[in-house]
Parts: sequence; C-alpha cells; structure tokens
Amino acid sequence: MKEFNDYDRKYPNLVMDILDYFKIESGIDNKSILEFCTIHGKKNGGGVDLVYQPEIVSRICQKLCKKNKLSALRTGSGLGFNDNYGFIIRDKQEWERNYNKLRHYYNSLVYGFEYIYCFYKELVIPLIWEKENGDYSAGTGFKLYGGIVTARHCIEDPKHLSIKGFSAAELRKSQIFVSDNPNLDIAFIDVGRDEDLEVFVDDGTILQDILVMGYPKIPAFTDFLTAEKGTISSKAESRMTPTKGTVAAFGDNYLSGAELMLITARIRGGNSGGPVINEDGSIIGIACQTPYYDEKIGDYDDLGYGIAVPIKYLLEIFRGKNQTIRKNENFFRDYLL
Repeated sequence: MKEFNDYDRKYPNLVMDILDYFKIESGIDNKSILEFCTIHGKKNGGGVDLVYQPEIVSRICQKLCKKNKLSALRTGSGLGFNDNYGFIIRDKQEWERNYNKLRHYYNSLVYGFEYIYCFYKELVIPLIWEKENGDYSAGTGFKLYGGIVTARHCIEDPKHLSIKGFSAAELRKSQIFVSDNPNLDIAFIDVGRDEDLEVFVDDGTILQDILVMGYPKIPAFTDFLTAEKGTISSKAESRMTPTKGTVAAFGDNYLSGAELMLITARIRGGNSGGPVINEDGSIIGIACQTPYYDEKIGDYDDLGYGIAVPIKYLLEIFRGKNQTIRKNENFFRDYLL
C-alpha cells in the first residue's frame, strides 16, 4: 500500500508492536512515536538508524484511533513524532493465545482491503468444468481447513471438473460433503491437506463492507481472478478480479428454507463458490448461484445485488459431515492451464 510504503508486506508485526508499546499497563508517561521508532531501530557507532519512518507509524496510529482501537493521549506535536497514545489489553492471556488472529484483524483494519486481498489471493482458486455438450465454464473455490469450499452446483452440474493446484488423483481420494438442505449452494471437498496459512471466519453484519473474490466467466479467459467490494445490505499471481460492496441484508428465503445474505457487490457466473470477506479480514460467506429466477419479476442481479450463503451453514457441514456426493472415477481431471 502506497499510503503506508508497503509496510503491511515488509513488517507484518508492526501494528501489533505499536499496540504493545502503547499499552497502558506498562505506563503512559514519556511514550512517543519517535521513541517507539528509536527502540526498534538499528544501533550504529553514532546513534540509531530508524527502521520505521515516524510519519508512517503516525498514520497507523491515526487509523487505529479512527477505528476506536487506540486512544490519543497527546497529539499536535511537530509531524506527530512526539504524540502519545494509549491501548488497553483487557485479557493478556487471550492476547497471547490469539496473537495471529488479532494481528490479522488489526492489519485488516489499518491497511484495508488491499491487504485482505493479498492475504487471501493464493487461497482463491479457479475451477474449470466441462459440460455434457463439451463446452467449458468457470467456477471458484477457496482453500479452507485442509480442503476446498465451492458452490454445490460446481460439483453437481459438470461432466468433468478440474481444480487448480490439485491433481485428479488427489481429488479422487477426497470426500465431498454438502448440506442436508438441497437448496443451499455450498459444498466442501475434504482433501485432507495440511495448510500452513491460517484462515479466519466470522458472522457478517448488515452494512459491513465486504470483498468478493472469484473467477467470473470472461470471454477468452479461464483464469481471471476478480475482486469487488460491496456491503451487506440485509439479513433474512493469476488474473483475479475482486469486487467490493456491503452486506445489504440477511433474509429468510422461503424457497431455500435458509437465511441468505444479500450483498451489493456484483456476482457473475463463475464467481459462485468464492469467499465473501468482511473488513475485519474474516470470511463471512460463500457466493452462490442466482436462486429461482422468474422472468415475470426479474432477477436479483437486475437490482445490482449478489447472493451469498452465510458461513454458519458451512460450519454446520464441518460439524455434521453426514451427506456426501459421489462422483464417478473419471469426474475429476488434472488442471492443465
């Protein structure tokens, strides 16, 4: 990120170090941004070479204040170098126990969706499926808990399926779990891998900013990762394109018998199965297929909305794992692109 000189990539622990330095339980007097940078500098024969630029650290502190995570105790000094802040660690054991999750959370708040995109982009993968008529289409999945999350119709509809980063031989040994509700468009392919990168999940809230990542169907491309931002509106290096929006609503859909998530970020064919990620950096849902189109009343996408399945339904699959989809031996193919 240019605003922070790529500090999110260069110094992933910096935000946590700032919070730890300004914690109130270790005292609040004589602390400053310049002293923090000096402490974390490199000593030489004539003094200290600063590793962190004080103005960047000052911007981070100001961002944390705007998010109500840090309190300004003394501000207004020249360039902010002598500004002092306060941070309260309410549960030291929880802070230490959940350090990685908290680091990801605070980094997400400070650096925003650019950081979140970079964090998740290697986990979001394209699915290429062959239809009965020989045509090809695209879908999306993401790696989670040693397997692959995707849309149920990406498993049930194609004649053959290939997934980037996974061989046909490995996929044939997997189990495919789905919800007991046939109208919930989510599936989990349990491959049993040991994944190094920790992934975080949480419930979404209305009007929360979100990022949707996936591989929509774009002419002449089968490996085009998109990202779009949006919001939740109610409750009832490959070429990826992200989209941003908000959670517009959660609403009970009487046809699916489940509570689905309405979002303002666009979801197109091929995006199905991709993650919906909130501004805290947690996966809150899975983009799903357009449900129950009726040409008389139109389509949700006519209004610019997308539909996602809340993460709670995926967690129910993990807990139960009581319904499986069985495919023939030749269903999975090697990903050759």
